Amino acid sequence: TSSKMVDVNMLNEALLLQQDTSSTNTDILAKRNQSAPMEAQKVDDVDADDKNRPQSAEKKAAQAQAAASSAAISQTAAVVSTFLNDPESVEARTCCASILKVFHDHCDRPTDNDYSDTRLFVIIAVIGFCGMVKSLIRYFRIRWLPEAAGCILVGVMGGFIMSFIPHFDINFDGEFFLRIMVPPIVFEAALSIDKRSFNRHFTPILIFATAGTLLSTAVTAFIVHRVSILLGSWCATIPVAEALIFGALISSIDPIAVLSVLSSMGMTDTDTIYVVIFGESLLNDGVAIVLFETLVHFLDDSLVIDSEAVLAATVHFFVVAIGSVLIGLMCGALSTVYYWLMHGCQTPLVEVLMFFCWSFIPYYIADGIKWSGIVAIVAAGFVMDLYIVGQKHGEESASHFDDVDEIVNGSSSFESVGLSREYTMRRKVFPHEGHLSRKARSHIGFVTEINATLMETAIFAYLGLFLFSSRYHWNFWLSAVAVFSTLVSRAVVVPIFGAISNGLSAFSSRIKNHNYLNRISHCRDKISRMRYEEEEYKMVTQLHPPIASVHIDPRMQVILWFAGLRGAMSFALVENIPLYDTVTGEGSRLKPELKAMTSATIMFTVFILGGATSYVLDK
Repeated sequence: TSSKMVDVNMLNEALLLQQDTSSTNTDILAKRNQSAPMEAQKVDDVDADDKNRPQSAEKKAAQAQAAASSAAISQTAAVVSTFLNDPESVEARTCCASILKVFHDHCDRPTDNDYSDTRLFVIIAVIGFCGMVKSLIRYFRIRWLPEAAGCILVGVMGGFIMSFIPHFDINFDGEFFLRIMVPPIVFEAALSIDKRSFNRHFTPILIFATAGTLLSTAVTAFIVHRVSILLGSWCATIPVAEALIFGALISSIDPIAVLSVLSSMGMTDTDTIYVVIFGESLLNDGVAIVLFETLVHFLDDSLVIDSEAVLAATVHFFVVAIGSVLIGLMCGALSTVYYWLMHGCQTPLVEVLMFFCWSFIPYYIADGIKWSGIVAIVAAGFVMDLYIVGQKHGEESASHFDDVDEIVNGSSSFESVGLSREYTMRRKVFPHEGHLSRKARSHIGFVTEINATLMETAIFAYLGLFLFSSRYHWNFWLSAVAVFSTLVSRAVVVPIFGAISNGLSAFSSRIKNHNYLNRISHCRDKISRMRYEEEEYKMVTQLHPPIASVHIDPRMQVILWFAGLRGAMSFALVENIPLYDTVTGEGSRLKPELKAMTSATIMFTVFILGGATSYVLDK
């Protein structure tokens, strides 16, 4: 539908307003019924007066016509009165009135522009205040207040001020949020994580991001569903489908919120806990989104949840996950081939521009075919960082080709271009030193960080703006159950999969060290045959030190529990839950409750857990 039409969500929201307008319509019907006999009495009085006067033929004809009209009106009034008092008719008219109310509130604003100067000014002012608050938090080292929490507070204050401005509000666009604001955040996280550290800690990261997310979803859903039943009349009962959906969306750990807390404490990508939390939050988002989109299909009254439906959902989950990864890898490979072919033909500015164009292509391809754009953009980000940006150890080997870039960019002679093309054809298509020039490589990380920080700041400010919206159905018990289930599920997942990860990491390191010893033994025989000096043998052994296993001790497990912050992704997913459609029977009747539960969990994890993480690390 166009911007001036009523979409499905608004029509469904209108149905929720029927009870509010039913009493008003009843009063109107009563007044109409009272006025009908009075009008009939007036007509009868006029007829009595007319009978006492001498009447001509024309007057008699007119009176007969008036009497017929009066009788028709009376009959029509009786039919209309019967129709208006019919319960089905009252419900239909109430529905229409509700739809018109929602239409006038949200759509019928011919003089109102969503991108007016006033609205843009408010958005820029809120983001500017958020940036100032984040700078003050860092400058004064306010450890108990995370930067994300500061942005939420700014949004809350902005929403409170706007509530006093008549006919002024900022609507939340879920599609814009998920398709425009989230991709830069995820791509920056995939680009900035150190790939060597990620590879070394891959076992615990993969276990926590996949199996941990699935178990967390199940535990959260079980607690929310069972406890809401036990509470009875204290709160609404959360069905199994809605409970599973809430468990999936709340299991998504926000990488930006986590990084802002860990970075403020001086941790880097060389620390095990930093890499594990960052890597888990990165992959965990993709798994949670695929799981969420799979479970949304169960919001259907006509769907029978049996073994066949569960099997179909499982197949859909793996198809979406694997297919999205393949799309990301394919787009990353194509972008690498593009930079290999165009090496020396682009200025650093165009290199950076094309880099960001290629980065978002996999997201919209996967999202367009109803797969996971987040998973696709993460996979593409890994490939582009490895083979386009290049790793740190390859910068020296790439300097010669960067010099060629500078020659070509500074001259348009045929010889320079020919020399560049000659070097291009000699280069590997997938080199570890990358294809970007020195100047472009130095700006890629900074520009991606700016985009991600801007979007992340706007998201948390949005969360504060809509925190006390009338579309949220707040219930203390449901909010408490949501927070409690999130904490318990995290407490269950961390120790179980921490122990499994330690066992698998130790087994993997033993295998790698066995291969390492075989290489050293072979090298030792070769050295003895060639009579190398002892110093050279020591140098060879130092180049390949023994591989130590990644061990997650109890202290790290406590930090993992505290660092499980929820944020932008959970907020985006809950906004994309479809409202219940009375015609198709699809959607959720409890979306306002789920939105309030999600917001309460985000607030608790960001303010309480995020503020306490630094103090836990000190102990």
